[in-house]
Amino acid sequence: MNMMIRKINILLIILILPIYVLADQTFSIKSIGERVPITSPLNEFNPELDSYPDPFSSDQIIFTINSKNYLKFKETLLTPGQVKMFKAYPKTFKMNIYPSRRSCAVPPEVLELTKENALLIDKGEGVDGTVGSIPFPYPIEALHHVWNHILRYRGTEIQSSSPFFIVNPDGTRTYGEGKSIAKNFWNPFTKDKNKDLQGMLMTRVTHPPRLADASTLVIESLNAFQTPRRAWVYNPGTRRVRRAPDINYDYKPSASQGLTTVDQVDGFNGAKDRYNWSNHGTKLKLVPYNAYMFHETPLEEVLTAFHVNQDYLRYELVNVNVVEANLKKDKRHSIPKRMMYFDVDSHNMLIEETFDEENTLMAYREFPLINFYDQPMCLSIHSATYDFATRRYQLQSVRSADLPKVKWRLNKPHDIKMFTPDGLKRFAR
Repeated sequence: MNMMIRKINILLIILILPIYVLADQTFSIKSIGERVPITSPLNEFNPELDSYPDPFSSDQIIFTINSKNYLKFKETLLTPGQVKMFKAYPKTFKMNIYPSRRSCAVPPEVLELTKENALLIDKGEGVDGTVGSIPFPYPIEALHHVWNHILRYRGTEIQSSSPFFIVNPDGTRTYGEGKSIAKNFWNPFTKDKNKDLQGMLMTRVTHPPRLADASTLVIESLNAFQTPRRAWVYNPGTRRVRRAPDINYDYKPSASQGLTTVDQVDGFNGAKDRYNWSNHGTKLKLVPYNAYMFHETPLEEVLTAFHVNQDYLRYELVNVNVVEANLKKDKRHSIPKRMMYFDVDSHNMLIEETFDEENTLMAYREFPLINFYDQPMCLSIHSATYDFATRRYQLQSVRSADLPKVKWRLNKPHDIKMFTPDGLKRFAR
């Protein structure tokens, strides 16, 4: 009965909202229901498999937005990037709207540490707070939302491998893959306590063959002003490790083919000093959410031309915190303006839009998430970057039932001595 009432409420909001938008643009959290976090695995979950069964598989599509009706929602529930997707791909782009399911959760240890806001220091480049907490449970400033995203819980001793794809307008693809290990320090479970570091990451390219064994080490501090990012790369041709101070800001790795910058990995990362940040408040938007169906679908079925197969994506009405970043006049970056949409519940970036100097949309990015309920934590199953100039898109950090699960909390911690230039050389081999 409650489920039926919730479906009716969401449908009424979607159908009636455009009519009354001029009268009232403020809606309460009750419009999308109360939070019902999933804090433990489903009964059908098998830790030996790479699958995450859908908790909401019985939900039905309650509305579909397509090129014929999207203008009704242009000024209310859609973002500018979504509107441009409808304009760019009128025959294929659509958004299937499902009931809102506020299922995101974090380990109870994270909540126990979360009491009050941390402090922003050094003009927002650093955070001083309780390690492992949600740094800003009561966000006010734009950078509160950015830091909540960066420091959201996402494991501690990590081991993963995930492919990336670049899909051309004719459907042909470039495929790549790599392996990585990481230590996150901002969480309740790290044994190697280090209040000054955010994390350490090592990656090794395994495909394509011409780039195989090219490896990178990144050490990220909690204060880019006091301790800037340190990075090294290993070149398999020379078998040497060298410092790589350029791996930050708008550096574009060769594997991205110019579609994304280093500071767009995981939505946003790194120093924030090149932008002026502004908070646009909390808004209701239709965003990719609870993307279990996409996660469980074979990759061959979801990788279609122009954009992923929209039949398998689920969109929900979600409260998001909207943040704008504008390039400072005396700074340089290939992305002059960015709009970011952060989930109120999980603090994940769900959408990013990038603009050029003329305020023209360059790219629309989506980060569909699921609750990895065996942790529990909510993270994206990929980042999709849709470039309007080339009509190509990039799918990065892909997680799928087709792929081995990411190990988020290894029983045996990584040796911290591995995260050194010598360790990088051993990792690369």
